[in-house]
Amino acid sequence: MSPRELILFSRADCHLCDQAEALVTGCIVDTAYQLKKVDIDTDAALQQRYQNRIPVLLRCDNQQILNWPFPQSRVRLLLDLD
Repeated sequence: MSPRELILFSRADCHLCDQAEALVTGCIVDTAYQLKKVDIDTDAALQQRYQNRIPVLLRCDNQQILNWPFPQSRVRLLLDLD
C-alpha cells in the first residue's frame, strides 16, 4: 500500500500545533498515512493563507482540510478510518 500524505500546517513554539500533531499521529498508527509538518513562517504565501488559522490539517490526495480545533472523530472521518 502506498503512503498517503497529510500536511499539518503549523508554527514553531505553538502548543496547539503540538496538540494537533499528537492527535493526528495517534490516529494514523498502523495506517498508510504519513504526516508532514510544515512551518508556515518559512513561506510568505503560506503565512498569508493560514495566518491565525493554524494548526490546519490537509489530506493531500483529495485536498480536504480540517481547521483547529478538531476532535479525533473528525480526523478519523477525514481519513476514512471509520
